Amino acid sequence: MMRKFIVSLILAVVVWFGSGALGFPHVFQVMFVVYVGLGFLVFLLLDAPPVPQLSGWKALVALVGFYLLISGLYIGGAIALPQYDPNVEKEKIAKLLERRRARFLAKEHEVEELLQKVKALEEKTQTLFAKLNTFAPAPVSPVEVESQGRPMTIVERGKEVYELYECYNCHKIGGKGSVKKRGPVLDNIGSFLTVEDIKRKILDPAYLYAEGFEEEHKKGRMPDKYKDLMTDEEVTALATYLSTLKDPTAKTPRPIFVKTDVQHGFTVFGHVRDATGKPVAGVKVKAVPKKKGGHAASATTNEAGYYEIFLHMHNEDVGTTVVVSADGASQEFVAQFDPADKVTKRQHSVDLVLRQS
Repeated sequence: MMRKFIVSLILAVVVWFGSGALGFPHVFQVMFVVYVGLGFLVFLLLDAPPVPQLSGWKALVALVGFYLLISGLYIGGAIALPQYDPNVEKEKIAKLLERRRARFLAKEHEVEELLQKVKALEEKTQTLFAKLNTFAPAPVSPVEVESQGRPMTIVERGKEVYELYECYNCHKIGGKGSVKKRGPVLDNIGSFLTVEDIKRKILDPAYLYAEGFEEEHKKGRMPDKYKDLMTDEEVTALATYLSTLKDPTAKTPRPIFVKTDVQHGFTVFGHVRDATGKPVAGVKVKAVPKKKGGHAASATTNEAGYYEIFLHMHNEDVGTTVVVSADGASQEFVAQFDPADKVTKRQHSVDLVLRQS
């Protein structure tokens, strides 16, 4: 018995200081030591001599007495432990909320002061602009700026956006741009991506990544801030400009799509230009699969002469010849894709040049 008492005492000391070192609250330390004591009592009961067998009213009295003893121990222990008081907890929560509410009101007051300052600055700015306008014409938006005596096209606007947002820090076009491997060369991106794909990539960098740039993609090298910084007009202009870059000799890597179903359908996209190279808007472009039961589709070019056509083609349609035509100009290509490829989007770029009438 003495040996078990000593072992239990040592264990209780270890549990007390060990739980304290681990950061447990004082009440938990007491509970752990109590559990050690209960274990000691269990060992004593196991070694105790058997009690005489009781029957009749003596057994009933002994059973009731045992339950009263155990109940007394549990109730006494519960009374000794800290009690949960809902009102105390409510007061704590109220104090926390009161502090947060005070901080919020203070920030709200600061915001109101800043807004008043901004309003005052705006009034001063308008006054200055009014004075400046007496000496020079009113400023115009970038889209209205004329290039070489004519209105800026959407492609020229997109090139301007590319420069304004310093995309050249990570990419190269025409040999100019980043000297580090941050992003792919873009000289042939228009052969791989539609305008919508480029827009989605700008707004959601995780949409796709360039082959060979897996690590840069995982590290999130391309910022995801442009959805907050750029306007819809800027994104559309930039994507339109990039879609015109189709230099087959450039080392632009193919895109690996992450957030799209590449197995559904086939997209034909490109530009329609006149003999001088100018984009032609409002032209109907038609794509016809040369197969029995093939479904043709069409689209109309936008101001940049760009079009996109979606064809209902599936795995069994690999190798199908597709004819693309517009106002007498036409090209045909063979739809080549790997049915087992899960990361390459099924699409083909076709540019048409209209004949002079």
